Amino acid sequence: MAEDHAVVVGVDGSDGSRAALHHALGEAARRGAGVRVVVSYLPVDYWADLFALDHRPPTPDPGSGATTRTRALVDEVVAERAATGEPPPAGGIEVVGVAGPPADVLVDVAADADLLVVGHRGRGARHGRLTGPVALGCVLRARCPVTVVPAPG
Repeated sequence: MAEDHAVVVGVDGSDGSRAALHHALGEAARRGAGVRVVVSYLPVDYWADLFALDHRPPTPDPGSGATTRTRALVDEVVAERAATGEPPPAGGIEVVGVAGPPADVLVDVAADADLLVVGHRGRGARHGRLTGPVALGCVLRARCPVTVVPAPG
């Protein structure tokens, strides 16, 4: 990973990932580094491709929509932070969409990062769990330190 994007954060649009994004932006500003914001998505034919059940031509990938929504969320959070006088990350902010299961994608993208930040429960949250499967997968498998940020409230 480039030195200027030393903090990686997973975002799925949930309140937990929004809190994780706030934390990652603050941590990157403190470190004088940049942030790579990652949204993962499953391709439309993910399961059919996985089991080679379908041989239709590929359908349009949902990744561009997920990336566009994530960029809008990042812009919103950056504006909130600027309104309170908090500095932006020195190394900039990069938003990427990557096809694949979220924990796998985040662990891979953060392989050379200084820090991986995730929310403790995302959009697939179930009540009664202390943490979600993505956060747990990242904590167990990431090669860098992982910060799990609780949702506000």
